[in-house]
Amino acid sequence: MKKKNILAFGAGIIILAYIIHSLDPEKIFAALLNTRIEYFILAGLFYFLNDVVAAISLKIITSTKISIKDALISHMCGMLYSNATPGRVGYYYTSLSIAKKTKTSKSGNIGILTLFQGINFLMKVILCLLAVVYFSSYIIDERSQRYLLIASVLPIIGVILIILALYTNISNRIICKIPVLNKSIEYIHRMQETVRAVKADKIMKLIILALFGWVFMSAQWYFLAASIGLDISYLTTLMLQPLISTVMFVPISPSGLGLAEGGTALLFNAIGLTAANGVAFMLLVRINSIMVDLFGIIDMKIHKKD
Repeated sequence: MKKKNILAFGAGIIILAYIIHSLDPEKIFAALLNTRIEYFILAGLFYFLNDVVAAISLKIITSTKISIKDALISHMCGMLYSNATPGRVGYYYTSLSIAKKTKTSKSGNIGILTLFQGINFLMKVILCLLAVVYFSSYIIDERSQRYLLIASVLPIIGVILIILALYTNISNRIICKIPVLNKSIEYIHRMQETVRAVKADKIMKLIILALFGWVFMSAQWYFLAASIGLDISYLTTLMLQPLISTVMFVPISPSGLGLAEGGTALLFNAIGLTAANGVAFMLLVRINSIMVDLFGIIDMKIHKKD
C-alpha cells in the first residue's frame, strides 16, 4: 500500500473512531452483532444485481468482445480496490483488467471509465437535488443543511471536471506546461478520442441502467436497515443513497471512511432515528458490499497467472 493511502486510511480510522467514541459504542456494536442474517443476505443479493447492471454497462461502453461474466469480475475487483483508495480511484483497475481481456487500449479504457463515472455523477446531481427536496421538511439544523449542500455540490463539480477533461482541450494545455506530466499528453489524446467516439444512444442506455442500479442499491440499503430493526421506508433509502454515496468520493480517506458514517449519523438524526443507528447502518453497508465484491479476487488470480 502506498504511503499516501496509508495516511488516508489512518485519517479515516481516526475520524471513524472519534465518531463511534462520541456516540454510544455499545449501541453501535450491539446493532451490528444482532443483525438479522436473512435480511443481510437479501441485501447482498440486491447489491449483486447492482454489480450485474454495472457489468452490462461496462460491456456496452467498452467492448462487445468481453462477456458479462468477465466484465462482472473486473468490476467487482475494481470495487474492492475503490474501497481501499481515497476518492475511490482504485476503481480504475477495472479499465486495466478489461483492456487485458479484450486486447484494447488501456488509455482508451481509462477514458471510457471516466465517462462512465461522469454519467454516474450526472445521475447523482439529479438524485441529490430530488433528495434535498424530499428531506427539506426534516432538515432544520444547520449542520445537516451544510451536509446536504456539500453532498449536492460534489457531483456537480465532478461532472464539470470530467467534461473539461474529456471534451475540451483545457486540461491538455495545463498538462503540457507541467514538465512531469507533459509526456502523458499522448495518452490523454487517446482517452479523448475514444470517449468522443461514443455515440449518444450508448450514453442513453447507460443513464437508464444507472437508474436500475440506484433502485437495486437502495433496496440493499432498505434491507440492511431492516436487518438492524430500523423503520425506514424504501422511498427514504432511495433518497438517502445518493446523498451518502456521493461523500464516499471525497479524497480524504478510503471510500470516504468516517466521513460517510458521520454524514449518515447526521441524516439519521434529522429523520427521527439516532446517530448511533446511522453509524451502525453505514458500517453494515460497507461490510455487505465488500463481502459480495470479494468474488472479484478471482480477477486478481487470473492476472497473476497471465
